[in-house]
Amino acid sequence: MRKFREMLICTAIAIVIGVQLGFVSGFFGRLLDFIEPFCAKHYIILLPFLGVAGVVIIWLYKHISPNSEQGLNLAIAYNMGEVGEHGEVKDVGHAHKIGEYPNAYVILKLAANAIMLLFGASTGKEGTVAACGAAIGDYTSRWFRLRKYSHILLISGVSAAVSGLFHTPLGGLFFSLEFSAVGLLYYQALIPALTASYVSYYISTVCGFNAFHYTVQTAFEPDILHIALILVAAVIFGLAGRAFVFCLENAKKLYNDHISNRYTGALVGGSVIAALMIIFRARYCGTGGAMVEEIFFNRNALPYDFALKAIFTVLCITIGFSGGEMMPLMAIGASLGAVVSSLFGLPFELTVALGCAAVYCSATNTLLAPVFIGIEMFGTGTALYMAAVCIVAFAVNGNHSVYTMQGHIPRSVYGALRHK
Repeated sequence: MRKFREMLICTAIAIVIGVQLGFVSGFFGRLLDFIEPFCAKHYIILLPFLGVAGVVIIWLYKHISPNSEQGLNLAIAYNMGEVGEHGEVKDVGHAHKIGEYPNAYVILKLAANAIMLLFGASTGKEGTVAACGAAIGDYTSRWFRLRKYSHILLISGVSAAVSGLFHTPLGGLFFSLEFSAVGLLYYQALIPALTASYVSYYISTVCGFNAFHYTVQTAFEPDILHIALILVAAVIFGLAGRAFVFCLENAKKLYNDHISNRYTGALVGGSVIAALMIIFRARYCGTGGAMVEEIFFNRNALPYDFALKAIFTVLCITIGFSGGEMMPLMAIGASLGAVVSSLFGLPFELTVALGCAAVYCSATNTLLAPVFIGIEMFGTGTALYMAAVCIVAFAVNGNHSVYTMQGHIPRSVYGALRHK
């Protein structure tokens, strides 16, 4: 009875969290729907100020709320305790030991992400909204004086945020359960997080926000050769995600070892990136959502798009433009999928969709979330292919992740964490 009562309490509070995140995601999604086309249209005027925008963002974080600069890594620190080498969790949901989320966190994260995308940074948006979801979950546990459930409400907030921004309720649910530690699914948070996810999805829709979805036509009966080629493509997607993580880790290390003044790094680095982007007519600016749409609707993909989008995203994140990785990774996967489709003779739309999910799967070291996000974004007809390709890409990844604080559990352990 005690467990059932706790679940009912957390589910009721999760509805409140879902409503909040539905409005936040809907508002932010509509704001970016205006900002990104505006930047693409006026990039000659806006891109030269990318370095200045980086300086402003760093100043805002430093002088208003220093801890707010952290994204999902901060959520992982709040959500997970010590994870032993054999997968045992010694302390779950230790927000009460770390302290409270900074009060200005949500406003600062949303403002910083909007500024960097306005001036053309090649970064994402889901990291910001998911981090805001974690913060709102933490705030809500304070408002209702339910700190002992802070980890469940934090997970519910992340689930609601991703669902509201991408209109993928199940994908948001499993992302919130997976991103903290590979191999552990916190089932006690399942019902509250699922509730928050669907509430946020509904509220975001009511707000008039329409997330990108594309139903892939899968009238395709593969023979043994095609199945083999799809699995080879999955390996390529997995290696691409792993390469992205490798490049990002080493770029950050190199940058931190040689650049002591972050203001100078942001100003000079942002200006150099802006100059290079102008040469490519701002094709690689923003989240990459426009690139994904262009590939699906117009089949307009250049053979080197995936490499250049990856390079610009790594550079932008390295110097401090940290909005997220999901949409850039999907853009990388979509453009790589277009190349693979051409080389292997696989169906174009299907291969592009599989690339979106599999590269994201590999780089984030999550499995179930990319599968469900891919199915919800591209249609149930892709389900079997999506699951197979993501499993292979996940295996190829080798336990590397863009989330540096993600708990790394042995691959033999992929089960449930039950808090008693």
